[in-house]
Amino acid sequence: AHTPYEWHEELFEYAKKIEITIFSSPFDETAVDLLEQLETPAYKIASFELCDLPLIEYIAKKGKPILMSTGMANIKEIEEAVITAKKNGCQDLLLFHCVSSYPAPTEEANLKNIKFLRDKFQIEVGLSDHTISNTAAITSIAMGASAIEKHFILDKNDKGPDSEFSIEPKELQKLK
Repeated sequence: AHTPYEWHEELFEYAKKIEITIFSSPFDETAVDLLEQLETPAYKIASFELCDLPLIEYIAKKGKPILMSTGMANIKEIEEAVITAKKNGCQDLLLFHCVSSYPAPTEEANLKNIKFLRDKFQIEVGLSDHTISNTAAITSIAMGASAIEKHFILDKNDKGPDSEFSIEPKELQKLK
């Protein structure tokens, strides 16, 4: 699933109007170019794209913060992505520890990887959380996470590609 290009301008305008920071996960250079036109403040590299080093290089050269999910990569691949981003001008990089299971069982969140990744790469690390509760997200803060990514939906009954592991507004409020 992806957000159609033609939706982006309206979404970015609305986010600006209500003072919400908005950015996106591009999957190719044309998506990066679109996001640049929309003045995106940052980029998110999805787990599936962490090994796309030419894409990371292209994004890093834009000079904006990059958030990278690590769920589909081994430690060597994560290291290559970090090196590529830094070598091409990324000064503000955050890794997301991620378990690419949808939904991910809380007991498999492996939150010790937050400290491991932070120590290994000497950069900020957050949690990309695909569990169905807030337990892993809240615990990750105690484990040193500096950011949390949760999938969000207004109503799980609306059914979408990630509705099963998304949180609703009342659950999001509990993360404040």
